[in-house]
Amino acid sequence: MLTDKQIDFVGKRKIAMITSLLVIVVSMVFVIIRGGLDYNIEFNGGYLVQVALAEDQSIGEIRENFTASGLKGFELQEFSDTVQDDNYKKEIVIKIETSDENTDDLEEAVVSTLDKSYGKGSYLIRQSSTIGPKIGEELKSSAVYAIIFASIGILLYITLKFQFRYGVAAIIAVLHDVLVTLGLFSILGSVLNIEVSLAVIAALLTIVGYSLNDTIVVFDRIRENRNNMEDMNFEPLVNLSINETLRRTLLTSLTTLFVVLILFIFGGEVIRDLSTALLLGVIVGTYSSIFIASPIVIAWDNYTKRKK
Repeated sequence: MLTDKQIDFVGKRKIAMITSLLVIVVSMVFVIIRGGLDYNIEFNGGYLVQVALAEDQSIGEIRENFTASGLKGFELQEFSDTVQDDNYKKEIVIKIETSDENTDDLEEAVVSTLDKSYGKGSYLIRQSSTIGPKIGEELKSSAVYAIIFASIGILLYITLKFQFRYGVAAIIAVLHDVLVTLGLFSILGSVLNIEVSLAVIAALLTIVGYSLNDTIVVFDRIRENRNNMEDMNFEPLVNLSINETLRRTLLTSLTTLFVVLILFIFGGEVIRDLSTALLLGVIVGTYSSIFIASPIVIAWDNYTKRKK
């Protein structure tokens, strides 16, 4: 049983915090070197078109055909493994970033490329849409506001349920999760060819809630043990509380991780950004509830005692 073995998590808190700091710094340096995060067309603005092809080809082959036909600055994603029409065998999404709200030239270029690559009648444009750069900027602002308001809500809730120090610890843990997940996502994004999209923002907010839930479970056990073991020093009490909730934390995390891993492997390119962010977030969130949030409460408690 996991609860029968006492692991010294608190004793390893300095190593864990230094590791987290290094990961954040390396990730941020990587992002700066690359000129910022790679944002999806939803944030940068551009032209998006969903196409059904009669010929079943891999994304790599389709990309080569489009490049050979002269189309530039485009991205491809497989839309679905299940084709909606028996006459067509492949569904793709073509994305082209542009700051120009007039996309008539892009539409003509896409149609011309499809004609050259596959011939008229061998494809079907199911739908197309244009996202202006102003809308993209508004979406970026909304994403930042969503995380800020979520953090404020967390601080108020934890403060009312526990104490202010617990609220601050939870906020720092949440910010840690967001920064580490975004940093690792950016590094992996260059390998997996994924970008920050609205789905990633949704994943980050989900991670915030998931991480907070794990943190609250540990905090609740700390409060319970503190009431029942008043003579016990705070550091060993926190370590005991983490160990007592470890089985529940790991079982929940592994179950969630298994589902997200299935989503990552079989979900296809369309949700690859979402599944990658969730996969990273579940791991980081579990880590922070043990090695970040609780040690911050310990540091605050030690500081308060020194002041007295």
